[in-house]
Amino acid sequence: MGKVFKVCEEDDWGRVKNEDFFLGSKTDRSDGFIHFSTSEQLEETLKKHFRSKSPLYLLEVNTDDIELVWEISRNNQMFPHLYSPLPLNMVSQVYRIFMDDEGKHIIPKQVLNN
Repeated sequence: MGKVFKVCEEDDWGRVKNEDFFLGSKTDRSDGFIHFSTSEQLEETLKKHFRSKSPLYLLEVNTDDIELVWEISRNNQMFPHLYSPLPLNMVSQVYRIFMDDEGKHIIPKQVLNN
């Protein structure tokens, strides 16, 4: 089972957590696809796009039944993108992400071990 991760701000997750589908954040909808990260890309994604934002929600998404497109993005790396709504039944786990005293996001250990 493959996994990717979606960082959500509290308002975005609060609006959709009881829905069937997630259409993405405002940025996702503007770009035309939902942005995901691998566990290896997550730290830099948080630093670049979510600096000083907390708490956040981290969605662990099972990729077996969704069609991701891997495209070159930041630092010439391949990133997973979804060009359709995300069925929320593909979300296998939801984590909360807080910041430490130095302003760095604390990524759950079980995510980093994927």
